[in-house]
Amino acid sequence: MTARTDADHPVMSHFFRNYLRLIKFRLLSLVLVSTCMGFYISNNSLSSISVLLYALIGITLVGGGANSLNQWKERDADALMLRTRNRPLPAQRLTPDNALGFGILISCCGFVALGYYVNSLTLVLSFLSWAIYLFVYTPLKTRTVLNTWIGAVPGAIPAVLGATAASGTLEISALALFLTLYVWQMPHFFAISWIYRDDYLRGGFKMLSWDDDHGATTALHILAHSILLIPISTGLFWSGDSGVVYLFAAIGSGFVFLYFALQFYLNTSKITAKKLFHYSILYLPLLFAAIILDHMLAIA
Repeated sequence: MTARTDADHPVMSHFFRNYLRLIKFRLLSLVLVSTCMGFYISNNSLSSISVLLYALIGITLVGGGANSLNQWKERDADALMLRTRNRPLPAQRLTPDNALGFGILISCCGFVALGYYVNSLTLVLSFLSWAIYLFVYTPLKTRTVLNTWIGAVPGAIPAVLGATAASGTLEISALALFLTLYVWQMPHFFAISWIYRDDYLRGGFKMLSWDDDHGATTALHILAHSILLIPISTGLFWSGDSGVVYLFAAIGSGFVFLYFALQFYLNTSKITAKKLFHYSILYLPLLFAAIILDHMLAIA
């Protein structure tokens, strides 16, 4: 007997792949990492792994629903851009009604999961993040370059959701994580906006690179936020929620971040922007690993 593969069921395989692309599953992985960071920092005797699992499921559904509805709203612009024209909606592999219904359905399921199995505070904050992303950030993308600063708010909230899922309250550690993720997103997304500058221009999205022909403005903002990230990321140490391992890891990884930012500042090419972007993805897991190691050494 031979094992079955996706090739045996091409229709079913494409069906699931389309919906995974609709919820932006790979992007959600960073969201889940930040959620776990918040939960781990705020974990106490009242917390349990089951609560974390329900929180991750709920946040995945809410985040996936927001991403689906975002693609539904931006389907015409996505059709104009090379990097997005093969998404399920512009490529007509899914209908707009499918995406709209799916996005609403899984968003509601996520809200129910968070409210029933986690706590009301996490539910309220997740709804706030969902609403800001869809009804403030998304329309602002075609109107002002300030959209990135607004969009970073729902982008940083998942860490707070992890913390409130664990403790049921808003603590100083949640604020420290929020600020770290908020500042981290700036060089991360500014690098993306430069890599895909031509695409964003075609789609009509007013990113920071919009009127920045040579990248000087984008590079300056990346450098400034990378410098700011170093002291901001040490907040967990000063709040007493982490130790010296995290402190040195935050400072060290922050200076590596700054190195890539400086490289882009000196040479605003897509190559240096991609190097910065790739390191920015690695940055959060590095911090999380340092947090775990710190707690393990404290227990030992």
